[in-house]
Amino acid sequence: MYTELENYIKARTVITPKDLDQIISCFKPIKTVRNEILCNFGQTCNHFYFIKKGCLRLYEIDDKGNEITGYFALEDSIISANTSFILQKPSRDCLVSLEPSELLTINRNDFYNLVNNSTPFANIYHQFMEFAFIHSQMRIYSFLGMEGIDKLKWVMEHEPKLLTRISSKAVASYLGMTNSTLSKLRAKL
Repeated sequence: MYTELENYIKARTVITPKDLDQIISCFKPIKTVRNEILCNFGQTCNHFYFIKKGCLRLYEIDDKGNEITGYFALEDSIISANTSFILQKPSRDCLVSLEPSELLTINRNDFYNLVNNSTPFANIYHQFMEFAFIHSQMRIYSFLGMEGIDKLKWVMEHEPKLLTRISSKAVASYLGMTNSTLSKLRAKL
């Protein structure tokens, strides 16, 4: 049940079996159905998720009613509505399961207890935060001056699974374009 999470942890830090057991014991398995909301707009996020199987999407809705996708998480990755989780403020984002998914979840109290008392877990948390920051910066700076075709090529190079696993509408919102624009661009490639 926890093999994937154990492998994820072992690949990112040096850890003793005792410390690994301590971390794993804080995670609980859950299953979601397609389009199940894990954190809705206005809710305070109190969980972090490891994706054993499936796909989660983090998005918000702008003033015009358009969905803007911030991030997708597939197997062997972790996700939360980070701003709400960290600040304990109502979320501007919605975290939803795009597919039936098998997740391992940890509540906020256990999460920060591990961050503060388990060096291996703290290492993983810092790596995650660094990745989230770098990924966000890379997307922002890359997308600011890019034409639509270049955005699509960027996704094809850096996140190719998105184009096969995620709906065109959701990918388009991630790229900051309409679904019809994405369809036209895909036809050109």
